[in-house]
Amino acid sequence: MERTIGIIVSEPGPLAGQGSRSSGNFSTKWFGGAHRMLVEVTVDGQVDETIVFSIAEDRSGSDPVKARDVRNNTELGYIESNSLYICETRCPTNKNFTVTIKPSTN
Repeated sequence: MERTIGIIVSEPGPLAGQGSRSSGNFSTKWFGGAHRMLVEVTVDGQVDETIVFSIAEDRSGSDPVKARDVRNNTELGYIESNSLYICETRCPTNKNFTVTIKPSTN
Protein backbone atom coordinates (compact mmCIF):
# COMPACT_ATOMS: atom_id res chain seq x y z
CA MET A 1 0.00 0.00 0.00
CA GLU A 2 1.26 3.44 -0.95
CA ARG A 3 2.01 5.84 1.90
CA THR A 4 0.07 9.08 1.91
CA ILE A 5 1.99 12.35 2.26
CA GLY A 6 -0.95 14.19 3.80
CA ILE A 7 -4.71 14.31 4.29
CA ILE A 8 -6.14 17.79 4.81
CA VAL A 9 -9.73 18.86 5.46
CA SER A 10 -10.55 22.32 4.15
CA GLU A 11 -13.48 24.64 4.58
CA PRO A 12 -15.21 25.76 1.36
CA GLY A 13 -14.17 29.37 2.04
CA PRO A 14 -11.84 31.38 4.28
CA LEU A 15 -11.61 30.49 7.97
CA ALA A 16 -12.97 33.08 10.42
CA GLY A 17 -10.67 36.11 10.51
CA GLN A 18 -8.62 34.95 7.51
CA GLY A 19 -8.40 36.58 4.09
CA SER A 20 -8.08 33.42 2.00
CA ARG A 21 -6.84 30.56 4.24
CA SER A 22 -9.36 27.71 4.34
CA SER A 23 -7.40 24.99 6.21
CA GLY A 24 -5.03 24.57 9.08
CA ASN A 25 -1.33 23.98 8.48
CA PHE A 26 -0.07 20.65 7.23
CA SER A 27 3.41 19.23 6.72
CA THR A 28 5.11 17.37 3.91
CA LYS A 29 8.57 17.77 5.47
CA TRP A 30 9.23 14.30 6.85
CA PHE A 31 7.89 12.24 3.97
CA GLY A 32 11.20 11.91 2.14
CA GLY A 33 11.91 10.27 -1.19
CA ALA A 34 9.08 11.88 -3.19
CA HIS A 35 9.91 14.00 -6.21
CA ARG A 36 6.32 14.69 -7.27
CA MET A 37 2.95 14.78 -5.52
CA LEU A 38 -0.48 13.79 -6.83
CA VAL A 39 -3.56 15.56 -5.44
CA GLU A 40 -6.95 13.92 -4.88
CA VAL A 41 -9.96 16.06 -3.92
CA THR A 42 -13.10 14.50 -2.44
CA VAL A 43 -16.40 15.69 -0.96
CA ASP A 44 -18.34 13.20 1.15
CA GLY A 45 -16.01 10.43 -0.05
CA GLN A 46 -16.60 11.13 -3.77
CA VAL A 47 -14.01 12.58 -6.14
CA ASP A 48 -14.80 16.21 -6.98
CA GLU A 49 -13.51 17.77 -10.20
CA THR A 50 -14.99 21.25 -9.60
CA ILE A 51 -13.02 22.47 -6.56
CA VAL A 52 -9.95 24.61 -7.30
CA PHE A 53 -7.51 26.05 -4.73
CA SER A 54 -3.97 27.21 -4.06
CA ILE A 55 -1.37 25.95 -1.60
CA ALA A 56 0.62 28.55 0.35
CA GLU A 57 3.36 28.41 2.97
CA ASP A 58 2.77 30.00 6.36
CA ARG A 59 5.64 32.41 7.09
CA SER A 60 6.01 35.55 9.13
CA GLY A 61 5.12 38.46 6.88
CA SER A 62 3.85 37.58 3.43
CA ASP A 63 2.94 33.93 2.74
CA PRO A 64 4.27 32.70 -0.63
CA VAL A 65 1.89 30.70 -2.81
CA LYS A 66 3.60 27.44 -3.77
CA ALA A 67 0.95 26.11 -6.19
CA ARG A 68 -2.05 27.71 -7.93
CA ASP A 69 -5.10 26.27 -9.68
CA VAL A 70 -4.76 22.93 -7.90
CA ARG A 71 -7.62 20.49 -8.43
CA ASN A 72 -8.28 16.76 -8.42
CA ASN A 73 -5.56 14.80 -10.22
CA THR A 74 -3.09 17.73 -10.30
CA GLU A 75 0.51 16.59 -10.23
CA LEU A 76 2.90 18.95 -8.43
CA GLY A 77 6.62 19.05 -7.86
CA TYR A 78 7.41 17.96 -4.30
CA ILE A 79 6.96 20.88 -1.89
CA GLU A 80 8.86 20.30 1.35
CA SER A 81 7.51 22.37 4.24
CA ASN A 82 6.21 22.10 7.81
CA SER A 83 3.64 24.86 7.32
CA LEU A 84 1.57 24.59 4.15
CA TYR A 85 -2.12 25.44 3.95
CA ILE A 86 -4.98 25.56 1.46
CA CYS A 87 -6.19 28.98 0.33
CA GLU A 88 -7.90 30.89 -2.50
CA THR A 89 -10.56 28.17 -2.61
CA ARG A 90 -13.24 28.06 -5.30
CA CYS A 91 -15.70 25.46 -4.05
CA PRO A 92 -19.03 25.26 -5.92
CA THR A 93 -20.35 22.54 -3.57
CA ASN A 94 -19.98 24.90 -0.57
CA LYS A 95 -19.06 21.88 1.60
CA ASN A 96 -15.90 20.93 3.45
CA PHE A 97 -13.61 18.92 1.22
CA THR A 98 -10.69 16.55 1.73
CA VAL A 99 -7.37 16.87 -0.05
CA THR A 100 -5.22 13.74 -0.12
CA ILE A 101 -1.64 14.18 -1.28
CA LYS A 102 0.19 11.06 -2.44
CA PRO A 103 3.61 10.52 -3.95
CA SER A 104 3.33 10.40 -7.74
CA THR A 105 4.56 7.30 -9.50
CA ASN A 106 4.71 8.98 -12.94
